[in-house]
Amino acid sequence: MESLSQDIYFWRLIHYLVCQEGMSVIQVADNEREYWLEKEDFKETTVIRIVRQDVNWSNMIGRDIENLAIRGDGIRKELKSKHLKIHNVYVSNYLPIDSLYKNNNLLEKRFIIKNKSIKISSYIIDGEKGNQFGVINVSEALKVKLPRVNVKQHFLNLEEIQHYRQEVLSISDQRLKKQNALFTYGKPIFTYILLVMIIGVFGVIEYYGSSESLLTLIEFGAKYDPLIIEGEWWRFFTAIFLHIGFFHLLMNSLALFYLGSAVERIYGTTRFIMIYCFAGVIGSISSFAFNHQISAGASGAIFGCFGALLYFGIIYRKLFIRKIGVNIIVVLLINLVLGFMLPVIDNSAHIGGLIGGFFASSIFHLPKHKIRVKQISAFIFTTISVSLLLFYGFSTNQETETTHLINVQIAQELLQRGEIERAYSLLKNAVDSDIDIVEVKFLLAYSEAKMGLLKDAEKNLLITVEQRPFLHEAHFNLALIYYEFKQYVDAFEAVQSALELEPNNQDYQKLRDAIKQKIENVKG
Repeated sequence: MESLSQDIYFWRLIHYLVCQEGMSVIQVADNEREYWLEKEDFKETTVIRIVRQDVNWSNMIGRDIENLAIRGDGIRKELKSKHLKIHNVYVSNYLPIDSLYKNNNLLEKRFIIKNKSIKISSYIIDGEKGNQFGVINVSEALKVKLPRVNVKQHFLNLEEIQHYRQEVLSISDQRLKKQNALFTYGKPIFTYILLVMIIGVFGVIEYYGSSESLLTLIEFGAKYDPLIIEGEWWRFFTAIFLHIGFFHLLMNSLALFYLGSAVERIYGTTRFIMIYCFAGVIGSISSFAFNHQISAGASGAIFGCFGALLYFGIIYRKLFIRKIGVNIIVVLLINLVLGFMLPVIDNSAHIGGLIGGFFASSIFHLPKHKIRVKQISAFIFTTISVSLLLFYGFSTNQETETTHLINVQIAQELLQRGEIERAYSLLKNAVDSDIDIVEVKFLLAYSEAKMGLLKDAEKNLLITVEQRPFLHEAHFNLALIYYEFKQYVDAFEAVQSALELEPNNQDYQKLRDAIKQKIENVKG
């Protein structure tokens, strides 16, 4: 009868902690006479081990605690915690025969396993004294009010045990399903659609030009500050579907496949679309404000997925660490550090997307959550922040040296396409803005010569050959202009300078021969 009363209290205790106090079942022995529970509202990771075991001698407790430390380290790893506090509760018919258990060094133990701390506090709830003192001690340690009913006064039967058992298992199963449902709310439908879209857009760009061509990227909607200032705001959005080169596409596609899938499963398709697009646009706006280079790519939107996962981690901190893990934070930090170290990476878009994704998640929140004051506050704060970011971008994004240098690169591509007048306009503007780069004057001279502005071309070529005497193309172009001016002696000297630098160039040789012929004709 004594044994049955403690069996009932064992199950009553577990039932109370799980059903009334909301503790989670994390491990159960095969014989169901040992339960491991977690109390999640403690700052320190805390678990409760409740075991139905008669402890006749204190040394039994000592040996059990030694083994418990090793098992506890395994639990610590599963819970992904640095340290662990274990409340070890024995539900026993009697107290140990000897009095060594009263020694606090036995019931309070601290173990260091691989530099990780395991603290074990042990308690005995004994039927001998009607559970009174053991219950008080455990209640104080766990900061809960445990049932103190004297089970001896109850009609003792196995049905009561079965009732507690079934209810504990049922509630634990419901909680586990609810927990798993957080990660399976949606299906990654839009993630796959996005992958098809960005790969398709990349293919179209490569078909009509090159994804590494600035001019082609601008034509397809890349973030280009001068045109945004002129009113093409849609570039904030279209830029997130473009990629610069195959490697850029590959890395972003892989990141989108893994991160996008995870976020869409957690938030659902509708919320994911909003978070992804919002983060991408905020990333583009941030790039517009702080980086004046031409930029394109889904990186800002993908970092928005990081932001969405971090928001989930704030709402479900322990679940985030255990299911998603701190590895994602490490990956995020590595990417941010690389962004600061490598100038080719648009870190402003990454950080903007990260923050944008976080705030978008705080506005739209997780599924099955009602609209709260915090969401409205997040919306107001985000609206003000984006407005200020745009204001800063338009205030500081005037024509700078960086803008002109980008335009020079665009002009080079225009010259290759034969769009001389557009190239001339960009190059002339750059030179007039005191861009003191000889190569710019050389390109301007080339465009001027093509447009028939030979005197202007001569002036810029003379500056070029003076400052860059080893630029054989400049000598050759100068020779062509002198040839047009019928200044054959000057033309011959210029082409000779070109041939000294590039003696095997057939075009140069042909021009030299033609000039020679003209000089001989004049003499003759």
